Amino acid sequence: MRGALALGLALLAAFAAGPAAAQERALVLPHIEGERQGRIVGEAAACGADEATTQAALRLLSERMRARVGQTLWQDRFLPEFNDALRLGAQVPPGDCAKALAALTALMRE
Repeated sequence: MRGALALGLALLAAFAAGPAAAQERALVLPHIEGERQGRIVGEAAACGADEATTQAALRLLSERMRARVGQTLWQDRFLPEFNDALRLGAQVPPGDCAKALAALTALMRE
């Protein structure tokens, strides 16, 4: 009974904190984010995005994810998926380059 009450109070506190607090503690799945972000950067590179821009994106995204999930999860889960998706995205030309470049810009602003 006490456990259920404590859980209920924790949920109530989480809801009372509002959506901003929930976003700060949002669940991050490093392998999913790695695949998504790698695909975006790879497609932008295939569309001719400036190399300096893609390198800056790689550094920024890598630092952000390492800060969010820690070194171990970053290295074991995020990085392999990111690299695979990056290579795949760069090999297959996307259908809409304007959309790919806009997605890279939006990703860097997240």
